[in-house]
Amino acid sequence: MVRVSPDSNDILVHTLSDGPTTFANTGTTANADWTAYGAPVAKVPGPIPYNGKFNALYIPGSHISNVRNGAGGAVDVVPTQLSLSGWIFMRRYTSFFAEVFNKQYFLNSWSSPFLSFGFQMQNTNDGSIELYITVNGGLQVIRSANFHVVPLGRWSHIGGTWDGSTLRLYINGVLVNSSPFTGTITYASVGQRGFWYAGGIPGSSTNQEAPIIVQDVRLANIARPQSYFANIYRQSFLTGT
Repeated sequence: MVRVSPDSNDILVHTLSDGPTTFANTGTTANADWTAYGAPVAKVPGPIPYNGKFNALYIPGSHISNVRNGAGGAVDVVPTQLSLSGWIFMRRYTSFFAEVFNKQYFLNSWSSPFLSFGFQMQNTNDGSIELYITVNGGLQVIRSANFHVVPLGRWSHIGGTWDGSTLRLYINGVLVNSSPFTGTITYASVGQRGFWYAGGIPGSSTNQEAPIIVQDVRLANIARPQSYFANIYRQSFLTGT
């Protein structure tokens, strides 16, 4: 696989190829490493080689109260326009809403509006995915249709963008849904902001983590065009990964 290199707009870049305790941020924001919580499994096989090793982060996919597995941090990274993306390997579908990677609204809490931005698998057991954003304090969502799902048993690239007026969802380089929303993306106040994270909900008694393997999660401070996501997926496809 040919990796598309991050650029100066990528403020968080977590390859998730390191660990097992700390996952370094190689984006442009300082002091924004992620820390493991629960029992995610580091250094399992992934599609992208880093330092000669194909390492990624395994999320068990638990749905048991008070059992949460993942990695997160960088609470005060709060872009007004953004792109969030990464590679996931879906091991099974779920009949519950399952976290992928997100920005938790309140630190160590799962209460309305829940997320500032991010992805959940739907509770429909069919690979459909949702993209959330909190605008002007209210949670909004768009969903993929049944013919645009995250497939089982293979690596897929998902992306979501917000340009200040439109929310867009991409799967494997294809725009699968978009919707206009008027307003400003909302984050909690300083000292109350939750993690950017992959896996189960940090510090909450609610758990609904997706059974996935994750690699190369990126947050940019611009809304990437469709061509960006298509190029990342095409580079993978052309090399047969």
